[in-house]
Amino acid sequence: MTKPGFEAQAEQILASLQRHPRIVYQEIAGDNDDVERLRRTMPPLVPFGDRSYHGILPMIDWDHRLPTKTAILRIYAYYTESTLRAGVTELQSRTQQIATKDKYPEFDVPDFAGITADEAYEGEVARNGVITKTRLVSAWRRDIDHKLGRMAVQITRQSEHFRKLAAETRGQRPDYLGDLESVSWTPPCESNLAMWTVDVWYLMYLDASVGKGRSFLVDLEQQQVVGVREFVVRAG
Repeated sequence: MTKPGFEAQAEQILASLQRHPRIVYQEIAGDNDDVERLRRTMPPLVPFGDRSYHGILPMIDWDHRLPTKTAILRIYAYYTESTLRAGVTELQSRTQQIATKDKYPEFDVPDFAGITADEAYEGEVARNGVITKTRLVSAWRRDIDHKLGRMAVQITRQSEHFRKLAAETRGQRPDYLGDLESVSWTPPCESNLAMWTVDVWYLMYLDASVGKGRSFLVDLEQQQVVGVREFVVRAG
């Protein structure tokens, strides 16, 4: 659900929301009740660092299925006029490509993935407009400064959360699983926290296809672990 204080942002996103022609054709998330559910479940976006958003390009995209199973919410956010112009130009070009190739029943119609942006998000949209599982998909999310990464690991190691886990698994966890590792930046819309955090992983199980462990969300400003969750990663 949209958090208090983000209602204006949700309205701004809805006002400029674009829909893929295949989404329009299937009448997905199109009536008044659906739009209200979109508004209520719109993810709250917080700019990374000390930045602010200069513009946002949102759209509901096709999943290349007929009928669509789960539509895709794409939100492209921009810090500057120059990056916004680049995004708008690419979006206009992509929209023309889609219109040219939008012939039934072909499934190779282009979508809106990969538009230039400072922050790129993807979420899942049910046919009734409910948005779930929004995540940051910008490649830079894994670009953590080495010094900040080490700081996040040290904060995690000194936390009560990790000390308790280490005591519980002492002598049971194989050494080859490695140490704590800073893996990515995590935005508030993923963590349900108020701030951006560094995601520090502690692998606890690994086979040929699946890795499992504990994820520690670290607030570098307050220098504390503010969230703990489990993770599963699959090979391939």
